[in-house]
Amino acid sequence: MTSYIVCIDEGVAFSDRRSFIVWEALTELVCELMPEKSGVLRLWSDRHVASKEEASTWLEACYRVRDYKPRPPFDLSQFSTPIGYDLDKAAKVLKMKQREVAKMFRKFEKALMLVACNEVAAAVRHSWENRHEIMLKR
Repeated sequence: MTSYIVCIDEGVAFSDRRSFIVWEALTELVCELMPEKSGVLRLWSDRHVASKEEASTWLEACYRVRDYKPRPPFDLSQFSTPIGYDLDKAAKVLKMKQREVAKMFRKFEKALMLVACNEVAAAVRHSWENRHEIMLKR
């Protein structure tokens, strides 16, 4: 299922439609990069008006994701297929749930994480500056 960030007040989308897994992976990644701010970083997807702290935290998260160097603990090519990754095979080999493997693989896609992070940061900033409600719409 795809989801996107929307401003409730204006009915404007602030992101492309993305798999919910991508949004979960992004939230996990930024919380790993900024564990001291994880409480603030988890607020973005629920319907709310963002605070100044949330806006500044997401701006910092964009810089952290930009500087992030993914280091997969295994060779991803063993799960590569012509259309992506074989998540079933990866889940069996890694002894993990398929959903967790999917999130982990997404976190290794730095370009995707950076684009999604910038979309969240823009939405949160818009919410704070204009006092508009935002949410992740499923």
